[in-house]
Amino acid sequence: MPTADELRSGIAGGRAALRLAIQAAEGNWETAKGTAEDGEAGWSPRQTAEHVIPSELMFANMICAACGYDGPENPLGENPQFATAAEAVAALDAAVAACDSKIKYVQDEELGKSAGGEGFGAAPVGFLMHAAVWHLTDHAAQISRPDF
Repeated sequence: MPTADELRSGIAGGRAALRLAIQAAEGNWETAKGTAEDGEAGWSPRQTAEHVIPSELMFANMICAACGYDGPENPLGENPQFATAAEAVAALDAAVAACDSKIKYVQDEELGKSAGGEGFGAAPVGFLMHAAVWHLTDHAAQISRPDF
């Protein structure tokens, strides 16, 4: 299993890929990419960013709950909308700062902890951190699709 530092590094890499994808999408911010048939739900870069950026806070809150400490404050408000790629990048920066202020404390011995209960939030910290990496990189790739 990767260490907490390795998982944080993976998250940082996923965020960097997302940032680059968002910046490159400025010219087609509202253009839907993919279709329901190919499993991409026909989301535009804007819709994808409006989903993935707040999810950073969701992952951080689940991680913090499992570790037993308070989660990050939400700098985005409810239902954030990003009219431009620049707004999305600014929101990503705010979410990253809030999340990193908490997940920087995760230690290797906490990777097996979970908040208990049922569902995704009951997964161990290590799994949640790995899922955050996957989520970021998957949506960065979705935004970057060259076929649209």
